[in-house]
Amino acid sequence: MRTYLVTVVTSAGTTRFPAIHAGAAEAIQHAMALFPAARTVGAKPMRTHAAG
Repeated sequence: MRTYLVTVVTSAGTTRFPAIHAGAAEAIQHAMALFPAARTVGAKPMRTHAAG
């Protein structure tokens, strides 16, 4: 499991949140379920000290 910084862009703006998943694709899939109207979804691995 790894911490990813997920970025979701919707018509209302941009939302960023940390998420713990096995891979970036899983993190993106989870974000798409939370934000079905998302224009774009991205996930980047966070560095360990930044993840807390």
